[in-house]
Amino acid sequence: MNLKVKLITVVALFFSVMIFAQDGYTIKGTVTSAADNMPIPGANIIVVGTTKGSSTDFDGNYELQVKKGDVVQFSYIGYVTQTVIIDAQKSINVKLAEDTSALDEVVVVGYGTQKKSHLTGSVSKVKNENLDQIAVARVDDALIGQVSGVNIQSTSAEAGAAPTITIRGFGSIAADSGPAVVVDGIVVSSDFLGSLNMNDVESFEVLKDAASAAIYGSEGANGVILITTKSGKEGKTKFGYDTYTGWKSAFESEDYKKSVSGWAAKELAATGELSNNTKYAQLLVETTGIDRDWQEVFFDGGVITSHAFSARGGTKDTKFSASLSYLEDEGVVITDNYKLFTGRLKVDTKLTKNLKFGINATPSYSKRRALPTSIHNPLRQSPWLPIYHTAETLQFTDGTPQIGDYFAEDDLINIDVDPTDSFGSSRPRTSGDANPYAQYVEREHYEYNTKLLGSTYLEYEILDGLKAKTSLGVTLDFRKRTRWDGTKHHSGGAGRAAYLLNNRFRSRIISDNTLNYSKTIGNHDFDLLAGFSVQSRTTEESSIEGSGYSNDLLKNLQGATIFSGIEEIKLVQRKIGYFARVNYAYANKYLLSASFRRDGSSVFGVDSKWGNFPAVSVGWNVAKEDFLKESNFLSNLKLRFSYGLTGSENFDTGNDITDVWPYLALLDNTNSVTEGGVTAGVSALNIANALLQWEASEEFNPGVDFAFLNNRISGSVDYYRRTSDKLLLENPVSYVTGFNSGIVNLGKVQNSGWEFELRTKNVAKENFSWSTTIIASTNKNELLDMGDSDGALLEDTFGRNSQWINSVGNPLSSFYGYVVDKELDAEYYDSPWIPINGRSEDVIVKDLNGDGLITDEDKTILGDPYPEIVWSLTNEFKLWDFDFSFMIQGSQGAEVKNIGDQYFGTDWQGSTTSPQAVVDAGIIPNTTFLQQRVHTNDVVQSAGYFSLRNVNLGYTLPDSVTSKLGIEKLRIYATGQNLLYITSDDYHGFNPEYVDDSNPRQYGAQRAGTPVFKTMSLGLNVNF
Repeated sequence: MNLKVKLITVVALFFSVMIFAQDGYTIKGTVTSAADNMPIPGANIIVVGTTKGSSTDFDGNYELQVKKGDVVQFSYIGYVTQTVIIDAQKSINVKLAEDTSALDEVVVVGYGTQKKSHLTGSVSKVKNENLDQIAVARVDDALIGQVSGVNIQSTSAEAGAAPTITIRGFGSIAADSGPAVVVDGIVVSSDFLGSLNMNDVESFEVLKDAASAAIYGSEGANGVILITTKSGKEGKTKFGYDTYTGWKSAFESEDYKKSVSGWAAKELAATGELSNNTKYAQLLVETTGIDRDWQEVFFDGGVITSHAFSARGGTKDTKFSASLSYLEDEGVVITDNYKLFTGRLKVDTKLTKNLKFGINATPSYSKRRALPTSIHNPLRQSPWLPIYHTAETLQFTDGTPQIGDYFAEDDLINIDVDPTDSFGSSRPRTSGDANPYAQYVEREHYEYNTKLLGSTYLEYEILDGLKAKTSLGVTLDFRKRTRWDGTKHHSGGAGRAAYLLNNRFRSRIISDNTLNYSKTIGNHDFDLLAGFSVQSRTTEESSIEGSGYSNDLLKNLQGATIFSGIEEIKLVQRKIGYFARVNYAYANKYLLSASFRRDGSSVFGVDSKWGNFPAVSVGWNVAKEDFLKESNFLSNLKLRFSYGLTGSENFDTGNDITDVWPYLALLDNTNSVTEGGVTAGVSALNIANALLQWEASEEFNPGVDFAFLNNRISGSVDYYRRTSDKLLLENPVSYVTGFNSGIVNLGKVQNSGWEFELRTKNVAKENFSWSTTIIASTNKNELLDMGDSDGALLEDTFGRNSQWINSVGNPLSSFYGYVVDKELDAEYYDSPWIPINGRSEDVIVKDLNGDGLITDEDKTILGDPYPEIVWSLTNEFKLWDFDFSFMIQGSQGAEVKNIGDQYFGTDWQGSTTSPQAVVDAGIIPNTTFLQQRVHTNDVVQSAGYFSLRNVNLGYTLPDSVTSKLGIEKLRIYATGQNLLYITSDDYHGFNPEYVDDSNPRQYGAQRAGTPVFKTMSLGLNVNF
């Protein structure tokens, strides 16, 4: 290279360096807190729109490469983000102000809103950030594990079935223990949770303590769930489309699985030979090739699909939100199906400067094909049983069945498979009066629901801060149930065919009228509320049953020749309430809330029609005191204490008429036989009790809210003790009254426990964040008073005579019975190898009082259905445009009475051959030591579980891509529910949370239950 070229190159390089030096340079500085001038280590500093960034060291110092015109962003958790435009600065020192928005977040409370920092009650808020991506058919199913103190049990796994929700335990004996549900300020039936589309929900607030819920009076006896739906915002109309498709599969029970080959191997190993029944079953398997468990047939899995379209927008004065949605859930059991169509329109407008008007309408229609019978009945049938007869199977019948007919066990004739042995002729049988498949396919049980939730309001601002509001809410609910049992569903044929038609129409009209005044004077914040509420509920119900069908052509009343069960009732309940509340805060440090409600209900007589429900709560924002203001460690510390009374008038005696008018002497139509003929007349329906009064719940709730390290760690701890008194219960009365019990106010139940919520922001970088939430709740249930019913025993509704006891000092609905000592050897009970998986009906029990005899004195409490702790652990990650989250959730300490074991073990075929022979063998002192295992702790099993409840992985397309596509946001995601579900070793059924009977005094029994299922789904969110 010649000298000239070299010089030119050197000059060019020099000028390029000079240009670069002028274009890009390094700035330095410190980031401190504006409150105390302390350095903020770990603060994020980035150049907006680039990947260039830095963070402060321990002393708050930083360096960053910038150029003129760059926009530099300074951010840190708990502080307000700042941006600075680069001009020619060499050093930039930034003071970040604390972000109080987290504490000043507005929370919905009864008849209004309140700053989170001013809350003195126990209120939890759940925002719908990812809940609409959980593939469930109901919004309440998505709340599992989201709120401390709220136990949501999947007590039925049918598609569209409602879970059981309790807040801080069961607090009633004969009344509903579920929480009140309020949608956009209107109290609705809990049934409406099945009619809402999660895409329309903005947030849930749960009022857990009596002080928070008392403003709703009798509605808030068991807590309140407030649901706020999404509203439109000023600006261009934004459209959204949300969809997902999920694939569901059931968890099977290995303990209940049956196979001929497996059972034959077990029998041969134990006895050295095979019984005739087992050989017969083997012959059937050789003929048909069928040896499978019925779980493989019935748990066919299904698809859940959701589509939701929304439009939201508006002007400065008028805003709207509209949506349409469709959901179909095929469940995981054959014939199970649920479809839901929902619409919504919400409009808020400012008619004048001081007058606002709003209207909200949510119509819905659902169609559900329910399971026709408990799942235990078909699943316990023999594994060799085909669905249909073939030419080969007719050889085992008497010739009556035809090819293509359903194969029932009773079709088999007795055969001596091996004449050389001593067993003789017999036939294998479990419960042979119907084919399992026919029990479901040939029965069509449908439920149709048409609902409308509508509300409207007017709000007028009389003076600055003084507002008057009147609202009218209407809920309409028409339900039609049809129950068709076809001519082939049972081996009894057409004689067992029947059709049931039940129609129910319910309406609730509520008018709420409030006057609210909010004012800040210096350090004094006031919020005053006064109002009254009037509501009327009407129920009209009719039913009729038809029978006498000869075929399946007309699956309605037209095909019937005999009609029965004709009933029609109309019920009306009315209630009026007056309420007032004062919220006060001084210097945002000292907080007070006091409320009073007085309700009058048509359910009670003249002398006890009114109930009074006062409440008071106080709070102290300790972190705002001068002696803590300089703390770098403590961001928030608030001490709370609340006390309140709530009540209930929701009876559940088993008779709808008695529930509405229990204080009146009611009459019922009755027929009697006189002089050889039937005479119509009336008879007493109940014992009138004009002194019945409101159930009353008194609750204490101290609590603390805390936050550390600029709110990177936050949470709350609550202790509660709720005593429910004057509970409505059936108390024994003299038989001379014509009844064996009557409704009185006697019972008292106490629930107490701890609630814990912890939220941490583990990492908070611009392109990566990680947060964790831990939630845990405990509850102890204790019966304090039961009147003359103390120690009374109740039996199951399945006819198996297992027992519960309700005794003072123990949990409500305690399991009761004998304690197993040891199993009975196979040689002492009948047909030990005839039913597959068969076992003995009796077991040897313990003599607890040591008197040498087994009597009722040897029975004891075996457990209870209430969990000791319910918990969840959630982690959320964000990395660039990816997001990932998972929730681990569980429940420990509860037990379930699984009577399904008796059915799947066919206990009744294993009765003791000769009890005296067991005595003579020296195994037991006398025959009383043999007791049915269904009356022992053998069927009381752990209901604890551990689940990977939710997993979510999503990717949001960057703006550079979506802008070219003409859309605002596009996110694709994959989710999973219950990908892992582990139950206790001693639980044998399909779902430890399943409950067959919701009666609070005999709660926690099942016959194996419908199965827990896992779901894997793909979804899409599009905004444009």
